[in-house]
Amino acid sequence: MKSTAISAHLQLTPSQRYVELARPWVLAALYIGLAMVGWWWLAVPVAVAVCLAAFVQMHDAMHNALGLSKPINERILTMSGLLILKSGHALQVTHLRHHGRCLTEDDPEGAPATWKFSRVLWQGPWHILMLRRESLRIAPNTRRIQLLETAFTVLLLAAFVALYFLTGSLAGLVYWGVAFFMSATMPVWASYIPHHVASRNPAARAAAAVAQLWTPVVSSFAFHHVHHHYPRVPTALLYRAAAELPAPPEKLHHH
Repeated sequence: MKSTAISAHLQLTPSQRYVELARPWVLAALYIGLAMVGWWWLAVPVAVAVCLAAFVQMHDAMHNALGLSKPINERILTMSGLLILKSGHALQVTHLRHHGRCLTEDDPEGAPATWKFSRVLWQGPWHILMLRRESLRIAPNTRRIQLLETAFTVLLLAAFVALYFLTGSLAGLVYWGVAFFMSATMPVWASYIPHHVASRNPAARAAAAVAQLWTPVVSSFAFHHVHHHYPRVPTALLYRAAAELPAPPEKLHHH
């Protein structure tokens, strides 16, 4: 039986779906509130949390794992991508290629997992730009939505700059800086580490033990090999997949 069929029963309940959909936007509202009162010592960590939560929501939308209709799922993919200043559909192209051709020469997303760590650090900031180019090459049929989302991102950045010059507020520019930092380090925390740390590693075991507390932080790391084998399982339920479903082979997803 295919892994997608085996994992079909692991779906979000309505209440879980509301939580997964609302999380990044509630955090974004919290960031705005903290930025408005100048509590930057707390606003910046919350901005990091916004990016992580948006990344997980976008990732679940990439795999149609949120239990939504196709039109709504497409909108969520766009909106969550914009929350981290990215094209969700562009990242979907390279991510699905990663699942189909994991850690091969034709897997641009997974390439950092095959590099030396020093290269991941210095080339990471440019890697996301390379993925944008590759997404247009791999899926020219989605070129329109990719470019439209890119245009929306540029408008957001322009709005952040305008907000500063018109009101003196740093809220947009600081968020831009945080989102850039998360993008620059994404090859480390979303590619290199998950593909180099086996589930038996003490760090992965510790992450698995607390994965239910807040899935955007640890589930993708703790259960990366599980996700590769059961991609339709929502991130929030990967801990259940790890406990209830046949253990997947790790060697295919580690370098």
